[in-house]
Amino acid sequence: MIKRQFKTRIAKHRIQRYFLNNYRVKIIFPGSWIILLLVLSGIAIGVIASTGVFTSSRFNNQETTLYDEKLVDGIVNQSSKAVVEIIVKRPNTPTDSGTGFILDKQGHIATNEHVINGAVTIQVALADGTLLFAEPLGVSASDDLALLAVNPQQISHIEPLKLANSDLVKTGQMALAIGNPLGMRNFLSIGVVAGIGDSPPILRDTRIAPALQRPIPNMIWTDATLLPGNSGGPLLNSAGEVIGINSAVHITYQGDLGIGFAIPSNILNELLPNLKSSTVISRPWLGISGITLTQEAIEQMNLEISAGVYIWDIYPDSPADINSLIADSKDGTINGDIIIGLDNIEVTSVSEMVDYLNSLQPYDEVNLKIIRDAKLRQVEIVLGSWPPKN
Repeated sequence: MIKRQFKTRIAKHRIQRYFLNNYRVKIIFPGSWIILLLVLSGIAIGVIASTGVFTSSRFNNQETTLYDEKLVDGIVNQSSKAVVEIIVKRPNTPTDSGTGFILDKQGHIATNEHVINGAVTIQVALADGTLLFAEPLGVSASDDLALLAVNPQQISHIEPLKLANSDLVKTGQMALAIGNPLGMRNFLSIGVVAGIGDSPPILRDTRIAPALQRPIPNMIWTDATLLPGNSGGPLLNSAGEVIGINSAVHITYQGDLGIGFAIPSNILNELLPNLKSSTVISRPWLGISGITLTQEAIEQMNLEISAGVYIWDIYPDSPADINSLIADSKDGTINGDIIIGLDNIEVTSVSEMVDYLNSLQPYDEVNLKIIRDAKLRQVEIVLGSWPPKN
């Protein structure tokens, strides 16, 4: 259930599209020339067709294909039985659904936290249509991950999916998404890993998607098509291993499906012991929406620093708000605080900062080094807990 479909905030994220302008030139030919051109065009088309250009793409006499069909067929046959549909019933709402996948022979099934959030009953539909009741175990709203349990005897005939080391994922690698969008079981889409990065600020705006106000680091960006119902399903590599758990898709103002985002498999692997013990996981939280500064931005701001994270927004009543950190004023002036250090580490990106915070616990105290009005300041902050309590 790709439930969070977000619109771009133009004030912050300008999506530049480049169009090739087609200039039409009106040329008037005498009648005899038109006949001659038609004859020559027919001959040319016949020659091109005979070479096979229209039927296949060739380079150096070798056919090129988008992907290896045998490889994809093998991955689907190997993996699809372990991909399940998550059917959720919430109070006073129609039945909803998403995707999950079998992790082991003990009956554990991984999915997104937002897929099962608020559920009264949860059922799992196997690839052959068998319906099983599932029990929710641990959840981490910060990471949009949840673990379910079914009777292991009922899935003993299914080979679980293996978790890959997502730290080894590279841009350009094959990415396959299997899920249950729009009522279609085991729907496959193929693409590549478009990049590795944070869940972008457009997915963390408090006015649009508060569940992602705390960024998820090192998310896998992919152009494999993700549709409503894909949430919680696996993003696979060419070996059929899980590199990510599909979580969200960016939709433009025009309604076009954009890039998809998957939570790295290593985050799931790290949290599994706590998820299996039915723990509700809380992450330490600073309460900002930050932007990693580029060298170009640093030069334009005339700062004598090598890297940092610019505070774009501050969540109300968060530790950052309580300790009077300053966010961008949104009036065109660059006047927000810049975080350059956290305890003994240099902050070079949002991902690095969140990675470090994830190694701590809620209510730990940290020393924050910031640049404000071109001067270095240090602030002692007690971290909060995400999700914040209302």
